[in-house]
Amino acid sequence: MYSFCEMEAQALLPPTLTVDKLVITETDSVTLNCQTPSVSVSVCFFRIVSLKPAKSFSCLKTLTGTELLKISHQSSPAEVKVKCFYLQMSQSPDSDTSSIIIRTTVPPQLRVNPSVITETDSVTLNCQTPSSVSVAQCHFYTSSGVNLRHSSCRRSVTGTELLIMSHQGSSADIKVTCFYTVKFGESDSPSPHSDAASIAIHILKPQMSLQHFPGEYVLFTCSLPGSANCDTRCKLYFGEASDPVSTTTIWSKRDPRTNQWFCQFTVTTGDLLSRLRSVQQSDASCDYSLGAGPNSLSSRSDPYSLTNIVEVEPRMSLGIPTFRMTTDVTVGRPVGFTPVKPTSAGRHVGRSDTGSSVSTSIKSVKPTTDPGHTLTAEVIFTSADTTPVNPAFSDEITDKMISMIGAAVTVGVVLLGLVLLFNQSRIETFLSKSFRHSLWQLPRTIRNVYSASSFICTEV
Repeated sequence: MYSFCEMEAQALLPPTLTVDKLVITETDSVTLNCQTPSVSVSVCFFRIVSLKPAKSFSCLKTLTGTELLKISHQSSPAEVKVKCFYLQMSQSPDSDTSSIIIRTTVPPQLRVNPSVITETDSVTLNCQTPSSVSVAQCHFYTSSGVNLRHSSCRRSVTGTELLIMSHQGSSADIKVTCFYTVKFGESDSPSPHSDAASIAIHILKPQMSLQHFPGEYVLFTCSLPGSANCDTRCKLYFGEASDPVSTTTIWSKRDPRTNQWFCQFTVTTGDLLSRLRSVQQSDASCDYSLGAGPNSLSSRSDPYSLTNIVEVEPRMSLGIPTFRMTTDVTVGRPVGFTPVKPTSAGRHVGRSDTGSSVSTSIKSVKPTTDPGHTLTAEVIFTSADTTPVNPAFSDEITDKMISMIGAAVTVGVVLLGLVLLFNQSRIETFLSKSFRHSLWQLPRTIRNVYSASSFICTEV
């Protein structure tokens, strides 16, 4: 009889154990199915590896992670290894082992401080884990799925870094979550994710500054308040126009004075005035983008007034006065001269407006019969602009030119003084009373020159 039972036991085949989930949490459930080959049994026995005795359950049994931990006398995270067998007159061989990993169900708590920052500020992220868990690493994720890639459960990050990683450029609310991992054998078991924490980031406006090189160009500088990368681009605008005047990338180095990233634009004065007339406004602004996304653009800088440039440049286009003083002296006896009569105002002598230039001339003429003495002083004003000017504006410019002519002639008198010193007696004899009377009708600056010699003073 004994030998018959032993033979029957040897004929039993091992069952097959399957599980519907290999990784669960404490609150999740897993179904164990101990399938017996060609034998109908109602009860199966499940045995935790390395533990005795076995537990009898239905051959199709559902257990929670907590129940498995309790049966195996473990705490999460844990790996529970299970076998099963059945009885049919005798005990069948054990099934193959199935492993079930039970992760912790306690999520971390994420704390952010402060919760409202600018792009240049830093925020501290603190992923607080349960004290009963031995944590290997912590991971932080933005709502866009970007991993901040940091192993510590406490870290700091700037507003700009968060904006770049979440593909945001303007002010935004960034949501961040975290989880931790526990070393389990040769792998890391992740925890559930924390609740999302919101960080409000207010992006700062760039700052506009400029350098004006009259008559040539204007150098605009757009200083960025926060961090930047090689893809950061700046745009220059005039007025409230939506289309930028120019687009450029940031410089590879920070401004050594401010330690800020910056972009620069060069605009010629002619192009500047033309564009300002087009938009009928006189200010400039800039913005910048941290990436190619639709929300990567910053707010514009505060408008920078260009009114002063608009007022100065048209005057510069009339020409910067240039002075040339020439003297041509030979010794001889000066003879008569014919002074030009001053106008009723006593200042504008021989003045004419041609639309493209303003000219004023004062001349003394010596007869061609006396080649003995020639004294010439010239002050020449040139203009490269042929644009007609406003008559009232021309009057103002001419007044200033006359003042400068007087100063230039005075310098000429000093230069000629040494030459004239030895010929003074002859000049004084030549000056008759009637000439002196006419001389006093001229402005003082011109009068001083006439008392020394005849001259030509021309403004073109």
